[in-house]
Amino acid sequence: MRKTAFLLILAASSFTASAQSDANSTTISNAIQELSSTVAGNSTTSAVGSFVSFHAAKENTKGRRFLLADWAKGSVTTNQELVLQNDNLAINYDKVSHDLYYSLDHKNVIEAERSHIKSFHLIAADGTTMDFCRLDLIKPEVFFQLFVPFDNAHYGLYSLTTTTFKKADYRTDGMVETGNNYDEYVDNVQYYIVSPGGKAYQPVDLKKKSVRASMPNAKTKVEEYLSQHKNDDINELFLKGLIDYVNKS
Repeated sequence: MRKTAFLLILAASSFTASAQSDANSTTISNAIQELSSTVAGNSTTSAVGSFVSFHAAKENTKGRRFLLADWAKGSVTTNQELVLQNDNLAINYDKVSHDLYYSLDHKNVIEAERSHIKSFHLIAADGTTMDFCRLDLIKPEVFFQLFVPFDNAHYGLYSLTTTTFKKADYRTDGMVETGNNYDEYVDNVQYYIVSPGGKAYQPVDLKKKSVRASMPNAKTKVEEYLSQHKNDDINELFLKGLIDYVNKS
């Protein structure tokens, strides 16, 4: 279990003092408490980092550990359907550990208890929005980016980003050079199509062969879309367009 309690209670007190109503204050406070985890027999808590230095990375490192280069606005929904949302809330997502971090005072950073989170919504500084959710069908302990939600009648599209850290491995014998002279965070993105009803899924790669095999029960629609977009690059937007097209039938 992760650390929690005293700091979160202080944060909740200052954060909810300016809430518009007692009901909102109670909801926010409850959401904060649910996103925390108490260590048995220990009522102390601590932040896991400083808001200012939290994203500090080694100079010349390629890529990044966190989803966004800076903190984002947004909201977090707990398993009990409580929503933590306020202009003071700053959040970001760790692609390596799959943990969510947030701050309520722009000073201290708190690591949320991952198992208590149902979903979260991010609004980047440039206005880009992203939604993440738990997808127990595939891998319940991490968060998937949501592009199109499945329901009883429609296919869904999700992706999982797994990030690994690769240390600089430059070598030379004076004649031959190998490796890189910089550390790097390397992303691997896997897309998944979830069938209507949410009882089955299919991994899909950004290749025509994989796309053709992704929805056997909608083969005709898939072929129609491929024919209509035969000159388009097969990328994230292509997959989203395909799912939207199949779902309209």
